[in-house]
Amino acid sequence: MKRHARGRAALLAAAVIPWLLLGCTLTRFPGGVAPTPTPTLAPVIEASPEPESGWQIIAPGVERRAALITPEGGGRFRAVMVRLQPALVSFRVHYTAGEGRSIEAWQDRLPGALAVFNAGFFDESRHALGLLVSDGQVYGQSFWGFGGMFQVSTGQVRVRSLVSEPYQGEWLDQAAQAFPMLIEGGQLAPQGEGFDRRSRRTVIGQDGSGRVIVIAVPNSTASFAEIQDWLYHSDLNLSTAFALDGGRSTGLSLRTPAGDEAYSALDQLPSVIAVYPR
Repeated sequence: MKRHARGRAALLAAAVIPWLLLGCTLTRFPGGVAPTPTPTLAPVIEASPEPESGWQIIAPGVERRAALITPEGGGRFRAVMVRLQPALVSFRVHYTAGEGRSIEAWQDRLPGALAVFNAGFFDESRHALGLLVSDGQVYGQSFWGFGGMFQVSTGQVRVRSLVSEPYQGEWLDQAAQAFPMLIEGGQLAPQGEGFDRRSRRTVIGQDGSGRVIVIAVPNSTASFAEIQDWLYHSDLNLSTAFALDGGRSTGLSLRTPAGDEAYSALDQLPSVIAVYPR
């Protein structure tokens, strides 16, 4: 695996970050045709998170929680959260380069998965942007100096800042990258352009106990500033968190004792992160 060149990464960041922070799939890379704008109103989907449910165990190592969020700094949005214990579940990144599927189709394709959610950004030809690793197979090149990475390496699961800990070409079993960083070292990450723009969102983080927490805002909209403020002041105890692809790509499917629960993505997704029982 080769480390991404700094100059190319800087060009990438300048070209695509303002569009990707809108929560859209890039329609040309890098630059050219503008991306399809995220709809202002959320679509009717198969499930809707209730105002506040508290943590509910839906499988060993898998907890679900829904909440109506009102950050201290203002705003209001609904979120559904999944808290995962790496000692009891395993993670895989699935990728079909050039081919997308709905979140429901991914769940059908992965019948053993307890949860499936969208991964990182992709271009108009449905090829991943940044580094993606699926079962040890490496695709693309790492972001440098910005963003975060979800990774699994020799059984160790981490949500990592690529700002404070750039990828150095080490072996990874699974990985997906995206941006921006929201929480670093338990503190607020620096804000950048686009933090005040509202869209559907997907966020992944890790708490002080090593649990992975996935947060989806699938049927309302939120800005990164609102989500960051809420994460920092919440009871989630996050040490690290960054945004996965959002907007049209936000999608989450859960297998619960009451049946499948799905929050549909509006785009066809070439990559997802899936959670399995150990």
